[in-house]
Amino acid sequence: EILADFSELTAEDIRACLAFAADREKKLFVASL
Repeated sequence: EILADFSELTAEDIRACLAFAADREKKLFVASL
C-alpha cells in the first residue's frame, strides 16, 4: 500500500526505513535499562 501511495519510493527504501526504526528502538530500549 505504501508503494502504491508513494510511487517515488522503492521496496528497498521501505526496508531501510524499517531497519533504521528497529535499530533506533533497540538503542532506546537498552538506554532505558
